[in-house]
Amino acid sequence: MSSSGATSGSPIDRVAVDGDLRKALAAAGLDHAQAMTTSERGGVKDPDRVNWYGTAKSADAEKALPKIGAALERAGWKQDGERTAADFLSYRKSDWRMVVSRIPGADLQSVSADSSMVQLLASRHGA
Repeated sequence: MSSSGATSGSPIDRVAVDGDLRKALAAAGLDHAQAMTTSERGGVKDPDRVNWYGTAKSADAEKALPKIGAALERAGWKQDGERTAADFLSYRKSDWRMVVSRIPGADLQSVSADSSMVQLLASRHGA
């Protein structure tokens, strides 16, 4: 099933969610292949998770979040609750939830101070 054709109540699978995630990253100028995904263990894709972690210069990461959000909304994702912080977005589609966030490198030991970590974390929850 194409993710763009799915309504918010129709079941979607991991492949559709991964496709939406990849399109959102591309819309924000981030390369899916230039980061890490934790949705595979031992070469087996978890059917209930799609996670992506990457780094970008802080200014680019800050600009990326609204672009990611807009792309997800075009793909049928709905904001899940009120936006509580500039660096945190929450969406839902069907029985999936996705959190998009940016963490400044100054708050992380493994990321340079002039960069930020961008995360897209999707998981399936009961319908």
